[in-house]
Amino acid sequence: MGIKLGVSFYSYQQAYYTGQKNLEQLIDATANVVGAHGVELIPEQMPVGSYPDPSEADVERWFAWMEKYQTEPTCMDSFIDWMLYKNRILTKREQVDQMARDLKLASRLGFKTLRVLCPVRKEIVEASLPFAEHYGVKMGLEIHAPMTLNSRWTVEYMDMVVRNGSRFAGLIIDFGIFAKRPARKLLTNALQKGADPHILEAIAVACADNKPTEFLLGIVKEMGGGQAETGVAMSWARNRFSQPDRMRDYASYIIHCHGKFYDMDEQCNETGIDYQSPIAVLKDIGYNGYICSEFEGQRLYIGAEEPDEIEQVRRHHVMMRRLIG
Repeated sequence: MGIKLGVSFYSYQQAYYTGQKNLEQLIDATANVVGAHGVELIPEQMPVGSYPDPSEADVERWFAWMEKYQTEPTCMDSFIDWMLYKNRILTKREQVDQMARDLKLASRLGFKTLRVLCPVRKEIVEASLPFAEHYGVKMGLEIHAPMTLNSRWTVEYMDMVVRNGSRFAGLIIDFGIFAKRPARKLLTNALQKGADPHILEAIAVACADNKPTEFLLGIVKEMGGGQAETGVAMSWARNRFSQPDRMRDYASYIIHCHGKFYDMDEQCNETGIDYQSPIAVLKDIGYNGYICSEFEGQRLYIGAEEPDEIEQVRRHHVMMRRLIG
C-alpha cells in the first residue's frame, strides 16, 4: 500500500470562507487539479450538511461526491471544546461525550481516523477507547509544534497507548515539527518592511541550528535590528525541531500525517520545512497511510494579496511525489 497522498481541507480555508469555492468544488479541485485521492475534513469548519448531525441526505450526497471524484475520506479533525464555558472547564465526562459524538460522525462519513488536537489529555483519549472501538475509528493525537516527539506530553500519552494495547489510539505526525528555517514568504514580507537581509540570514542560520528564541533576539539586538527583524525572530517562538529518526520508535503507532507547509516555491520546494528526511524515514519504516497536505501560509499574505491555495497544494504534491518516488 505504501504512502498515499491527500489534502486537509484546512488548506482551502480562505477559498471556502470567502465563498470562492464550495465543498464539492474543493473536492473536484483536489482530484482534478492537485491529483490527490484523500480528503481530510474539519466538519465544524466545512460541514457536510450540518455539524454534528448531518441528515441522511447530506451523508448520501457526501458519498456520492466521493464516488464522483474518485476520492476517499481519510481523517476527520476533532476539537474538544473543554473551555466552552467561561466559568469552568468541561468535566471529563463531558469531554468524552464530545469525543464520542465526533467518533460517531467520523464513522457516518467514512473516516477511519480522527485527529485529536494536541492539548487533549491522555485520560480523555483513554476513556474514549470503547467508543473508538465501537465505531471502528482510530484516534490519533497530533504531534504539533511546540510539542516534539520527545516531549513529556508525547511520551506519557504513548505510555498510555502501549499500556492499553488498543489499536484504536496512535499518533498523527504534523510536519511542522520538522521546520528548519522561516518560510521565504515571511522573510520577503520582512524585507518589504525594511529588514536588513544580513540579519534575516543570521536568524535563519540560527533557526537551522535549533537555537532558542532568546538567542535569535540576541542576534537582532547585536546586529542593530528593529521591529521587522524582531517579528521574524518571534515567529520562531513556538517551533521545536524533532529529529525525524525519532519516528522509528513509534513506527507501528503512526496512523496519519499532516503535511504542514507554509510556502512552496516555483520549483515545488517547501522553503522552511525539511521534507526529505522525514519522508525517507516513513518510507524506511514501511509507513502505510496518508500524508495530507496542510497549507497554513494564508497568514503570510498581507493586505489585498491573496494566496492561491490550490496552486500551493498542487506544488506540495509535486514535491511529495518526487520525494516518495
